[in-house]
Amino acid sequence: MSDYTITVTLDIAPADAEEKVRAALAEQGFGILSEIDVQSALKDKLGEDVGPYRILGACNPPLARQAIEADPDIGALLPCNVLLRGNADGGTDVVAADPMAMLRMAGDALSDVGSDARERLERALEGLTQ
Repeated sequence: MSDYTITVTLDIAPADAEEKVRAALAEQGFGILSEIDVQSALKDKLGEDVGPYRILGACNPPLARQAIEADPDIGALLPCNVLLRGNADGGTDVVAADPMAMLRMAGDALSDVGSDARERLERALEGLTQ
């Protein structure tokens, strides 16, 4: 865990965790706009196997609209990235970028949006461990 992420660890493989993560995010109003399979990209481009490593670009449309209205340049920091990374125990680390940390760069105008997004991501990730 770092100052700019929210993390939970699951005792299930990344392939099984992904479905649960998607459902938990959807319950909090997030859809997935993009997916990056880093594991495949590094294997294809470098011939290296880094293990399961997938980034989901999650977006909550009402929050994104509020953020864009407050600061049209904020799109450079969207969407909320959620990483699914295989760990040495065969489980999955689910790591979300902390919206509050990301939006600090934009100033106080987006603190309410960032706080709301963080609370929703925290609920989604906490729900995965129950």
